[in-house]
Amino acid sequence: MNVTKDDILKAIMKAAVGHRDKREVRDMLANQDTYASEVLDSINSGEYVGRLKYRDLVISSSGKKRNIKAPTLYTRVLQVMFNQMILPYYNSHDTGDALNCKIGCGITANNRKKSILHRLKHIMYDRRDVDYALVMDQRKCYDHITKGVFRRKLERITSDEWLIQFGVNVVFTPEGRFPIGTPTSPLAHHIVMLDFDKMIHSLAPLYLRYADNIILFSSSKSDLQQAKWRIQNWWWYDLGIRAKRQNTRVFPLADKSGLDFCGYRVFRNEGRGVTDHDKGYTLIRKSTAEKTLHCPDKSVPSYFGLLKHADSRNLIEKSDNMKLKELNKLVKIDRQMDARKIEVKELADNKTVFNIIDHEIRYDNKEKKPNWIKCLIGIKEESSGRYLAREFHGNYQNIIESVISWEQMKGKENILPIEDVTIENSCGYIFVGSTNQITYIDELT
Repeated sequence: MNVTKDDILKAIMKAAVGHRDKREVRDMLANQDTYASEVLDSINSGEYVGRLKYRDLVISSSGKKRNIKAPTLYTRVLQVMFNQMILPYYNSHDTGDALNCKIGCGITANNRKKSILHRLKHIMYDRRDVDYALVMDQRKCYDHITKGVFRRKLERITSDEWLIQFGVNVVFTPEGRFPIGTPTSPLAHHIVMLDFDKMIHSLAPLYLRYADNIILFSSSKSDLQQAKWRIQNWWWYDLGIRAKRQNTRVFPLADKSGLDFCGYRVFRNEGRGVTDHDKGYTLIRKSTAEKTLHCPDKSVPSYFGLLKHADSRNLIEKSDNMKLKELNKLVKIDRQMDARKIEVKELADNKTVFNIIDHEIRYDNKEKKPNWIKCLIGIKEESSGRYLAREFHGNYQNIIESVISWEQMKGKENILPIEDVTIENSCGYIFVGSTNQITYIDELT
């Protein structure tokens, strides 16, 4: 692979993010053209290998002290550049199950499909076809990843020998250790885990991974017990990594202790259906909750960011921090098509004319048949001429069938808004004029 000066200039700008207050970074940016030329020369000559250096740091994270290797500025630039070059190869194989350290992904990402907490809530609250979960964690995974394993996994996604060797050189320390806290470490771990991410779907229908923590869901407890041993063997024989025995367990989703994952505890309420309210609730981990009660002002943004995604308003009110309580008053819950509810019976009895602005149809998990619809509607207010926002929802099969047939004919984006709609009760609630009703029976005359 040919490295260009433009590649290095892009890496310089990314490597400077979060470090612009440092003098060496300011000097690099002030002379970035010259700096890029020097880096390019060192790469072309192979001299870069001897210039890769780190310094030892001890940081506190989640109450734990971690020994990390902080790369020098030169080393960080090369690591960022490797990420730029290898990322397209990884993305072409990515299964989308791992949700840490990727653009747009995270524990509480705005994109719900890329938020691990949202996906956990969806499974716990709505996927009533799964009853058990398997939680597993890798034991000191970074300490056990070797150059040989990483090279072998790189060869699975690219045949570029120069890029493979460059990656091995810049990802590992000169002593051959896989460091924590570098720009390359999360992506390199994803590459190491890629074959596992692909294999795991043969063991369970639902799988999520956040760094070295994984969770599988299934309707069968025995299937998850079997999966546990297969995963332990895979990690050890393919990657040389052990599973944490004390953190490995199979348990029912109805367990009163809830599902503890990524700092949150998600609980399922039994006896609920997909369309019911109060299907479950979410709390933060107990140790975090205790710290919240007496958190200092400087920690408020961090704790508030955690609490606003959980059902923890009472916890905030108990906190000693007034700033946290004031922020809590600003929080509003966003729900899809959220408006005041109106009963379909009321619409039919009053022969109300309305426009359908948006709709959502849900399906039975087992039979895959539509069994629920929610419609956001606008009803014209005579006094102001504006449209009142209302919503109705439920298992109205005739209405569902009509909407699906319109979607199949023209597509959802082409039929909305559906204007001047009325509903009547004719052997069930239907849109007026949507059925072929019989007026005469000719055979009897």
